Amino acid sequence: MPENLVEMALKTMGDRWKVMIIQELMDGTKRFGEIKKELGDITQKVLTSNLRALEEKGILI
Repeated sequence: MPENLVEMALKTMGDRWKVMIIQELMDGTKRFGEIKKELGDITQKVLTSNLRALEEKGILI
């Protein structure tokens, strides 16, 4: 794998919330409220921001 791809993956996944969001979605599609409830301490603003970032990176579609 090219080094820049590895670097991009580490930068994207380095955020603890992104990792937790992806973990929640590995079981299948969930609604925003379901994700927020499962993650507990995450604010709506942080969840929205992280979901958008994951979508922009092509990790979520």
